[in-house]
Amino acid sequence: MSETVLDVSMPWYRTLNRDQWRVLLASNLGWLFDGFEIYALFLTVGFALHQLLEASQYAETPRYAGYILATTVFGWATGGVIGGIVADYIGRKRTMMLAVLAYTLTTGLSAIAWNWEAFAILRFLVGIGIGSEWVTGASLVSEVWPDHVRGKGGGLLQSGAGIGSGVPRMHSGRAVRRSTARPPH
Repeated sequence: MSETVLDVSMPWYRTLNRDQWRVLLASNLGWLFDGFEIYALFLTVGFALHQLLEASQYAETPRYAGYILATTVFGWATGGVIGGIVADYIGRKRTMMLAVLAYTLTTGLSAIAWNWEAFAILRFLVGIGIGSEWVTGASLVSEVWPDHVRGKGGGLLQSGAGIGSGVPRMHSGRAVRRSTARPPH
């Protein structure tokens, strides 16, 4: 049994090499954009549905918003399983790159949905991309970060989603303040 001797006089973050930090940064940025995207969806799904529903369906907007959010989250779970399986065959790095590409394309395509059903299907596909990216990012960090700091790496990775969801929150408050502010006389 071999034991790794750690230099206790060195701070934990100095024990990591450049590649380990780059893996964390890439994965964390993915999670940051995912957090931004889902919170931005919470803020905008009603507006999007107003464009996609018939006027007679406007009263049902909360129900349709629930369908959209549920299909997105179901896509996350599905993407996590699919991404994990695919990563075992073609590698985590390649799977993560494909997941980011799929997530980006399907998010963009969501903007041109022609009805709420198409929007829900596209949101499901966005969720698959997000779920695949989450699982591969977490796997990459846990594989390259050493045992003695792996928990810190996981915590730093997951902080990206929280930070990302805070960005639209900050901007939505400014937009509301601007839209309700009285013009100067």
